[in-house]
Amino acid sequence: MIKILWLVCSVFLILAIMIHNPKSSGVGGGQSQLFSGTRSAEESLNKITWGLVFSFFILTIYSATLGVSD
Repeated sequence: MIKILWLVCSVFLILAIMIHNPKSSGVGGGQSQLFSGTRSAEESLNKITWGLVFSFFILTIYSATLGVSD
């Protein structure tokens, strides 16, 4: 069960990282976020990504220390 949860978490983590917009460093880089909805969506995606990273590492440590095998 833990390995399945770990696999699902890793797939969603990969997808969340791929969805992120690259930070633009050119002239007028802040103009890509004209609407506050874009900024709040990006902040929500950041929180989800960090939650998935934390869950991934916790599940990895848990299965490594207890020797979980499915």
